[in-house]
Amino acid sequence: MKIQELNKNLKQQVKSFYLIDGDDFYFKKIAMQTFKSLVDEMAFDFNITYFNPQMSAEALFVNLQTPPLMSDYRLILFGGDGKKLDKDKLKGYDEKITTWLKNPCPGVVLVIINEEDSFKSLSKKAEVVDCSKHNTIELIGFVNDLITKNGYSTNEVTIKELIVKCNNDMMIISNELIKLFALAEDKNISFDMVDNIVVNNIEQSVFKLTDSIAQGNIGGAYTIMEDLLAIGEPPLKILSAISGQYRRMFISKISADSDVVIAEQLGVKPYAIAIAKKTAKNYKPMQLKRLVDKLGLIEYQAKNGEIGMLEGLNLALIYAIDRR
Repeated sequence: MKIQELNKNLKQQVKSFYLIDGDDFYFKKIAMQTFKSLVDEMAFDFNITYFNPQMSAEALFVNLQTPPLMSDYRLILFGGDGKKLDKDKLKGYDEKITTWLKNPCPGVVLVIINEEDSFKSLSKKAEVVDCSKHNTIELIGFVNDLITKNGYSTNEVTIKELIVKCNNDMMIISNELIKLFALAEDKNISFDMVDNIVVNNIEQSVFKLTDSIAQGNIGGAYTIMEDLLAIGEPPLKILSAISGQYRRMFISKISADSDVVIAEQLGVKPYAIAIAKKTAKNYKPMQLKRLVDKLGLIEYQAKNGEIGMLEGLNLALIYAIDRR
């Protein structure tokens, strides 16, 4: 079910096992808050248990069999650590959860956040809450309601610009709205405000960065990288975004499929493929293949501590410029 349906569904029936899936952290946060509302606030300490992959499957099983205290429900909130789970560990959790679901403890609700798709195998056993990024049309009403709820006004064109600049990411949109609310003295958010204040998200910046390299504008590429670092974007995140963009460029270069089909395969928006395809015209297929392989290796080395993250980012940029 979609995140918008969660509250209504919980009022109708509370199930034993839920899996929060998707890539929008804002909607994931709303889902978590909605589940927490099941528990009496006065009994939070007794009835909300935060679980993580460092804890054993046996410990999870014990918690799942502990009934609520002074509340109708008890929550086990299982969050990951940003890494894909080890197969053996996942198997242990799977076995314990499957055993528990045959005779679940009344009032106990297990909620797992499906980070890195680690718990995909459990999706058939759970009620899945879809917290994926929404398309622009779906978000317009949602963002407008958020603006109105806070006592501000704007128009649809401005909302669309805000959504696109934030890459349809509600967490980024909500953070940018905080800035816009603070600066909108007349309680109206204008198009110019969004245009001047909202910083292009990292993906859009990386589109410009790789295009600058392809066009030979090396100074422009370094300026974009420095701007991203200046606003606090982690070097590894920038490196991953650059690596991902060259991967899209390579696939769009060699694939005969439409932009829509490629976008579905890669889990991105069609416009991202259109941009990648346009920039890829400046390269031969083998040039892009070598870039993808080299950047993938640099990213791997940075993630595993073999090289520093900032060092990895600089190496990637130097290699990309050298191979343009």
